[in-house]
Parts: sequence; C-alpha cells; structure tokens
Amino acid sequence: MRASVGTDNSVLSTLVYVHSGLFRAGLIITGFIVIWSVALYLRKLASSGSYRATLVLTEGLFIVQGLIGIAMFFAGARPHDPLHWLYGPLLVIVLPLAASYLSGRDGRREALVYGLAALFMFGLAIRAYMTGHV
Repeated sequence: MRASVGTDNSVLSTLVYVHSGLFRAGLIITGFIVIWSVALYLRKLASSGSYRATLVLTEGLFIVQGLIGIAMFFAGARPHDPLHWLYGPLLVIVLPLAASYLSGRDGRREALVYGLAALFMFGLAIRAYMTGHV
C-alpha cells in the first residue's frame, strides 16, 4: 500500500498492520474450512453448529478487513493495483451466495459447496494480497 504525503503514519501503519494480520487469519481459516469440508464430505457427515459458526466468523473477519481497508483509503493508502478493490467485495459475498444456493437443498452438499467457496476465497485472498502490496 502506498501512503499519501501528510497522513498520520502511526494511524496508517496500525491500519496496515491490522489489515495484514486479518489477511493472514483469513488465509488460515479458509484453508482450515477447505480441509474440514473435505473431511465432512468424504465421511458423509452433516455439518455441525461449530462448522457453521466458523463460516459466520469467517464472513465477519472479511467484513472487518474490508472496513479497515476503507479506513486505510481515507487515511491515504492506495493498493498497488486498482484490481485489489474487486477482491474485497468478492470475499464478502462468496459465503452468502453459497448459503443462498444451498437454501432448501440436500444437507450432504453443504460441506461440498462451502468447501468449494472457501477454496475460492483462499485463492481470492492470495490474489488480493498480490495486488495490494508493492
């Protein structure tokens, strides 16, 4: 991220630090969801409450990361590549899209669909990192 001249660097550097930390956490959690989803699907097990709670927390994590990214923008930071702005909204809408697809469908597919969504999110997070840094 580039910063404009005249911004408070301590606030901006804190925002960058938190934004980067949330990226790492998001990468780890989406990777974990992929593995968990594969295990559930292959073992033909139903999704548990803790699995669904992890999905909700993941969604919250990416929403908070996006809000911090917006704060960084107002603090003067800009991504290396403007394409970076595409990945944040995509990361936020993937799980709700998967949930709407699953509405009223067979429960066994749930782990498969969320696992594929998490794999997609994992790739999006990596790509967002690549476009956000110099």
